[in-house]
Order: sequence, then structure tokens, then C-alpha cells
Amino acid sequence: MSFEYLTILIILLFIALFLENKKHIHLYKSRKERFEIVGFFFLFGVIWDSFAIWRGHWSFPGGGILGVHIGLMPLEEYLFALIIPYFIITVYKLIDSKFRKK
Repeated sequence: MSFEYLTILIILLFIALFLENKKHIHLYKSRKERFEIVGFFFLFGVIWDSFAIWRGHWSFPGGGILGVHIGLMPLEEYLFALIIPYFIITVYKLIDSKFRKK
């Protein structure tokens, strides 16, 4: 089995964690805000993916990389819904802070 997809997700997670800590990027004002925003993106992503799978727009034959399905999606898609928004917001905040300083 190929673990490229999972490897890329893990690398992006570590890059985002590194940038947030090294560059002192403050993504959220409080823990409550962190959970609310992450929860919103996660819920939206899961509903969107599940609907697309149900409609037949895409599928995950073979049970995904880890072989664990929750509902219609493999576990990796749930990780995608958590990691990618975090990575994008972190990179956006980093770029935004660079342009605001000028």
C-alpha cells in the first residue's frame, strides 16, 4: 500500500506546528475559538465529502490507506478535514503578518 497521502498530511501538520511555534503565530484568540473554528471546518469538510461520496462524485475503494472507514469516508479524509484548514490558516497568517509589517 502507498502511504503518500498520509505522509503528506503528516508533513503538512508538522510544518504548520513548526511555523505556529517558531514564528509565534497566534491563530485564535482563545481555546474556545480554536475549537469552534476547527470544529466548523471539520464538520463542513466531513459533510461535503460524505455528500460527494454518496452522490458518486468520488470513492475510496479498498478502505483507504489505513483500512479504517467511519461512515462513508476512510480515516485519512477525516485527518484531511482537520489538518488542511489548520495548515492553510497558519500559512495565511504568516504571509499576512509579513505584509502588514511593511
